[in-house]
Amino acid sequence: MRKIFLLYFVLLLWLAACEADPTLEPDPLAATTVVSTHIAQATALPNRTIIPDATPAASRVPPTSQPDVSIVIAGVGAPTREITALPEFLSRALYDSLLRVNPQNGDLIPGLAEQWLVSEDAKTFVFVLREDVKWHDGTPLTADDIVFTLQTLSSPTIRINPAADFGPIEKISAPDARTVSITFREPYCAALTYIGLVNILPRHILDQKALVNVAPADLIGTGPLVLKSWTDNEITFTRNAAYWNGAPQILNWTYKIFPDEITARTAQARGQADVVTTLHRAENQIAVRPLNEFFALAFNVRRAPFDNVQVRQALAAGIDRAAVIPDEYEGAATLLQTSALPTFWAAPQNIQQPAFDVQRAQQLLATAGWRDTDGDGVLDQDGKPFEVTLWAQADQARSEFVAQTLRAQLAQIGVHAELKMTDRILFLTRVFLGEYDLALVHFNLPLDPDQHYFWATGEDKPGFGLNVSGYRDAGVDAALGVGNRVARCDAQARKSAYAPVFQKIAQDTPMLFLFAPPEYVVADARVQGMAPSSFAGDYWNLNQWEVQP
Repeated sequence: MRKIFLLYFVLLLWLAACEADPTLEPDPLAATTVVSTHIAQATALPNRTIIPDATPAASRVPPTSQPDVSIVIAGVGAPTREITALPEFLSRALYDSLLRVNPQNGDLIPGLAEQWLVSEDAKTFVFVLREDVKWHDGTPLTADDIVFTLQTLSSPTIRINPAADFGPIEKISAPDARTVSITFREPYCAALTYIGLVNILPRHILDQKALVNVAPADLIGTGPLVLKSWTDNEITFTRNAAYWNGAPQILNWTYKIFPDEITARTAQARGQADVVTTLHRAENQIAVRPLNEFFALAFNVRRAPFDNVQVRQALAAGIDRAAVIPDEYEGAATLLQTSALPTFWAAPQNIQQPAFDVQRAQQLLATAGWRDTDGDGVLDQDGKPFEVTLWAQADQARSEFVAQTLRAQLAQIGVHAELKMTDRILFLTRVFLGEYDLALVHFNLPLDPDQHYFWATGEDKPGFGLNVSGYRDAGVDAALGVGNRVARCDAQARKSAYAPVFQKIAQDTPMLFLFAPPEYVVADARVQGMAPSSFAGDYWNLNQWEVQP
């Protein structure tokens, strides 16, 4: 169930080693409005929550275009034409979703849907579409397109990457051309995020067609840019003059393809591209943002001695987390206390992992029966030294420095860690099968506070779940369930429901959270209006970019 999230993480986000103050948009979650007659007739939801359109009216007024101005974006690696796995720039340029992400804190705001409603029992979602949206070929967007998209992507016969399910859907229907109703067999509030943020596809173009290796002529969306050409070296676009959220000011766009990040950065520095995103500092960077992901030291709680929470807490106290952040970041990385960025709307307050305290670490280990009985600097218990394996990914930027630093700090408290630096496939195999003691893991984070994939008991089967530490706690399982079935999926109620999960994870320490790495956005000085976001990405506001003469 809910394959979209699991496979998305395993196949894409896990493999990604791989966003500046964005414009603050009003928080629609704090507002209500009177339901219109149109909505009342189309739905029958008691005690509904209504989220109004919070898009500033000014942003929907088409700006004056710059007809002779063009821009070049540097892309890395040959992009796929699998419609659900397009690079971020192409996805944001061509398509829209029912909802968008508030770039400041990651909450949900209106997109193609100007309103959404949730039933009291959290089983039925209703989306009300805007009236002014058209596909790039001029065909109006209708609710039938949304039904087509959701049914197509969640079909068990479709073969796409990532696979889609969206949860226990019972029925998807379109009561009229502007209204979509989705009913679940059981409450599943996280679906509001996963369904709300999926790219909406045109039925009249893609019905009965494969979604892999899509012909360029069929890459038609409602987004701010219209595809012109696709070659092996570059992809070109023109602005969508009829874009519902305000036509882009830049007329001509080129996505130039480079084989690797170094080549792309060099091209930008030489004036062959205007914009590039990179994991490395650059002299002409315009922004740095923490990526919505984390590095952590995972403890395999299925194995002794890490089945003892006191031992995990001891090792956590013996690690100076600030010192494991690579020097190249120069303060740009974000030290984490939990598995969420501190600016995320549902991030808990006042959560603290064990403080760095070598003396406390040693005391906890001694209480757990670990002492240096032979004076060799390594702790012993029942005649066995405290020797473990520490796995890390050799072909991932930053990992070796972090892993070596962790190894040295563990040695300071009497733990000998044998470092296993290996390639990605072997590393992932070891971690997902639970064949490790300690592992330096790297996860991207969901845009929904539901993290049961990381922590729920049902997700800890080796090789089949993202709960790679094997953590189990009945209270955490219960709280995760509550968060997905709160009345009307109220945001504040969900945040409160998940708070005990974050608190218990910090206390039990199945993972020691380290940091969120930064990403750097490099652009020519002529490019204005960019606002990279940790949650909405680098290209969420393409229609607001400008190129100064």
